[in-house]
Amino acid sequence: MRLGAISDELHDRLEPALAAASEWGVREIELNHLDGNVSVAEASDAALAQAETLLNAGRFKVCCVSTMAFKTLLLDGVREHPREAPEYARHLQWVRRGCEVARRFGAPYVRIFAFRKSGMVGAGNPSPRLPRGGGIPAEVLKLIVAGLREAAEIAEAAGVDLVVENVRSCWGNSCWNSAEILRAAGHPRLKAVWDPGNDFVAGGEPYPEGYAALRPWIAHVHAKNAELAEAATGLTRWQRVGQGALDYRVLLKRLRDDGYAGVVALETHWRGDGLDRLESSRRSFEDLKACFDAAQA
Repeated sequence: MRLGAISDELHDRLEPALAAASEWGVREIELNHLDGNVSVAEASDAALAQAETLLNAGRFKVCCVSTMAFKTLLLDGVREHPREAPEYARHLQWVRRGCEVARRFGAPYVRIFAFRKSGMVGAGNPSPRLPRGGGIPAEVLKLIVAGLREAAEIAEAAGVDLVVENVRSCWGNSCWNSAEILRAAGHPRLKAVWDPGNDFVAGGEPYPEGYAALRPWIAHVHAKNAELAEAATGLTRWQRVGQGALDYRVLLKRLRDDGYAGVVALETHWRGDGLDRLESSRRSFEDLKACFDAAQA
């Protein structure tokens, strides 16, 4: 088990993000957006070459290439297959490009999502925090599986795995719903990003129930924390890793005890009062490192 960081959570430019990661002793980097908030799956060859130079100079390993594939794609009105949706081809292209970038950087995983949930406004905060994330209608699950299996065939040809992140705005919002999707898809190239913070804000029980449900598919982990701000509306807010509703000492110890040998990547989201992105991430990383060391003891 190793600690990592999502580059653009530290800084919106890759060079200072990598400088901070190096200072903290982090060598595992998840690439999401590059300079100018350009998705890595839409970055030019020149931008990727520049990123490669910086990563190689710092002797970093790319643990995951994060795309936005299927995160914003609604299935409303779709009957037989997601390809009926006008934007589906574009999202598949993000999967293809993500797989190309992963092969270029030697990354084992490409992050995707499980399609946008109906009725979401923005990032879905606030929205009702339903038990286990609220479930998935059978007809919708069928469409999700069809789309993810087509994406998985692209990954199969590229020799990389797709990791589906549970996130509030998508059908795979909770660990429970993500596990249902992955079980139904049944493709060896489809695995999971376990994001306990995202599970919490979606209404799931990240640990132990959520973890137990998703455990067979967990290949990558995101670390962030949150707390409930308003129960009536489901409003939540992000917190630094050591101060939210989740006890990462317990979560990381369980991962260690279960033999998890992957990366736990800091995805702060929290912004402290008067603090910029980098300083907020620094403080959350201090928390995460303390929890990590305690779990290893």
